[in-house]
Amino acid sequence: MKVLSVSSEVFPLIKTGGLADVAGALPIALKSFGVETKT
Repeated sequence: MKVLSVSSEVFPLIKTGGLADVAGALPIALKSFGVETKT
């Protein structure tokens, strides 16, 4: 499976809330399950 991650925030560059934390951590977590990700 291939996943493209797009977000208006990404840790540590632009962070105003929890979205940046999730946008930064989710691709890493998905890779541990063998999912190919691009950000």
